[in-house]
Amino acid sequence: MAARRDIDFLPDRLNEEPVVFLAMTNSEIKFAALACFAFWLPFTTLAGALVGQALLGVALSLAGVFASLWLIGKRLRVLKRGRPRQFHVMAIRAGLQDWGLLPQTLIRESRTWDIHRWRTP
Repeated sequence: MAARRDIDFLPDRLNEEPVVFLAMTNSEIKFAALACFAFWLPFTTLAGALVGQALLGVALSLAGVFASLWLIGKRLRVLKRGRPRQFHVMAIRAGLQDWGLLPQTLIRESRTWDIHRWRTP
């Protein structure tokens, strides 16, 4: 019988969320899909109601969601390339803090401390 071997090293990526579609993880896809659906549904339903087919507007909103997910995935792939994990999330949070939509919790300023000791002759 072969001796049982334990794994000494577990890579950091083992506990990360896997990429599912176009550089987006499952939670990113859910958030983007809900946001796109909330964006597309009112416009396409109104357009469908003007034509007399409100259900056609819902179908068009789903097509808009899929097209938006594809475009968002393409853009995220470019933004994530060569960057650390969760870089895009921190960039969005920093932008929202700059616009005053979130409280200032990120430290984004670098300073140096000096004790100002002077040599006396």
